[in-house]
Amino acid sequence: MVFACTQENLLQGLSLVSHITGKNVNLPILGNVLMKTEGGNLKISTTNLEMAVSALVRGRVEQEGEFTVPAKLLQDYVSLLPDGKVELVVNGDALDVKADGKVTSIRGMAATEFPLIPKLTKEGGYKMDAVALREAINQVVFAVSGSESRPELSGVACYFHGPAGKERLVMAATDSYRLAERSISLLPGGNQAEVKCIVPARAMLEVSRILSAYKDDVAMPKEVEWAMSESQFVLTYGKLELISRLIEGSFPDYKQIIPTQFRSTFTIPRGELSRAIRAASLFARQGLYDVLLELENGSLKVSSSDTGKGAHTTTLKIDGSSDPNKVTLNFKYVSDGLAALPTEKIVVRMIDAMNPVVITPAEPGEAGPGPSGGFQYIVMPIRQ
Repeated sequence: MVFACTQENLLQGLSLVSHITGKNVNLPILGNVLMKTEGGNLKISTTNLEMAVSALVRGRVEQEGEFTVPAKLLQDYVSLLPDGKVELVVNGDALDVKADGKVTSIRGMAATEFPLIPKLTKEGGYKMDAVALREAINQVVFAVSGSESRPELSGVACYFHGPAGKERLVMAATDSYRLAERSISLLPGGNQAEVKCIVPARAMLEVSRILSAYKDDVAMPKEVEWAMSESQFVLTYGKLELISRLIEGSFPDYKQIIPTQFRSTFTIPRGELSRAIRAASLFARQGLYDVLLELENGSLKVSSSDTGKGAHTTTLKIDGSSDPNKVTLNFKYVSDGLAALPTEKIVVRMIDAMNPVVITPAEPGEAGPGPSGGFQYIVMPIRQ
């Protein structure tokens, strides 16, 4: 294989695919990047057996071929090269990197040792806006369960559905103590069938990272295409492709735990509530992480106390319900939800100390099934 390209193109491609590689004592090839000439360009791919990422590097193919070398080593070396032409030449069991008048040889392994990456059909996929998808992932993936006891909660549930002309993707994640849900509109021209699946959290984070890497690149397409089989899905974004397994099992019917009627509803600046929660968290009981939200005389009191540390209370002005009410919540869960909210003003809905609290953006179209997407966050109470 002989291939020439710019240092910028090669480094960008390596930075996008190398992230999922790692050391594996049993399969050291998983730390390598597969380089294969394809259609006049160089296709570079990595895999961890659960997920694979591929990217096309533009350049000039002088001799067809394929080879693998350690991904991180190659990326680190290329990052030190100056701007300009880089030539990659396979020489026996090594890859010669020629640039800036220097030749560096990196030992590698034959491409035949590299795991087979499945080829999934991309036809009949769903289309969505890249920015909306990135934001939706970031607003739900943090609520995924870190426990392996319930695999179906270790991923993000994705529901493709909706009436004709108003098709949507609804994403939800929960760890049984809190739940985040975000919906976005699907773009016309894609699949309209109703489908549901569970995508591993790590794959979702990788998709978000890839989309974030190109968020300021005007040359990149605005659309993402998502296709799937029974056990895998493939996401295509320009010359990038990510393939991941899907999680087997059924996601809980979470709709039944979301309250529809409330005793108290109020609007409050997100930043003020976030600061009050952080201050109260300093005095929360270790292991319980409890803060008390108490409505009284048209104000919200955020407080906590610990026999060893002391006590703290912040009183905030609110717009809305003035009826007395209170609920105790885990400050970590509340802070996570507030950080994910996209607007400065938020709406908090409460029933009593024994029922979930629902937090949504205050601006129209950002809460519930709005025309451009909706987000809601549900936190279960700490029952005293």
